[in-house]
Amino acid sequence: MERAERELIEQSMGGNFELRKLYEQHREFEARLHKLARQSFLTPAEELEERKLKQLKLKGVERMLYLVGSYSGATP
Repeated sequence: MERAERELIEQSMGGNFELRKLYEQHREFEARLHKLARQSFLTPAEELEERKLKQLKLKGVERMLYLVGSYSGATP
């Protein structure tokens, strides 16, 4: 997620529970992916986990941007 997107989402969180939850999940996924990236070797299970985390992270970003667009009245 780019810095501008992150700032927009943080400003829009307010009372939006779903947006806040998605943002927290995104940060958890980033932390786990960072931990995996620091390893010199990944097991097949860890490689699968990495792919799933990246997919979940992308879906979460798309949903957050959709919610921010809906919240602000803009069309996503």
